[in-house]
Amino acid sequence: MDKRKYVTAFDKLCAPSGHNNTILAGAVLPDGMTAPFGHAWGYLEGASMMEAHSHPTDEFYLVVKGSGWCHVAGERFEVKPGDVVEIPPDAVHTMECGAGGELLWAAFWWDRISKK
Repeated sequence: MDKRKYVTAFDKLCAPSGHNNTILAGAVLPDGMTAPFGHAWGYLEGASMMEAHSHPTDEFYLVVKGSGWCHVAGERFEVKPGDVVEIPPDAVHTMECGAGGELLWAAFWWDRISKK
């Protein structure tokens, strides 16, 4: 079986930059696979921070590798592998990596679903 057909992974050597060149990024899902949500890898290394931003969608980050800090709506908290971070709509948010380390997360977002 050719696992490349079913498995994708983040590769910092091939990853394009994102958020005004403040992170390395890339699609999480394989080419050709459609989903009802947006998705991207985010990667930082060294003492660096992703551009702070906001958007009207629901979003969450799943931290995969390394450690650092997440900033959401003016709060800063430590994150590590296995952590899931909720990003509320319109909340200014960013990720931050400590000196000498690296931080990899997967981001997933979708249009807000109204509660009935």
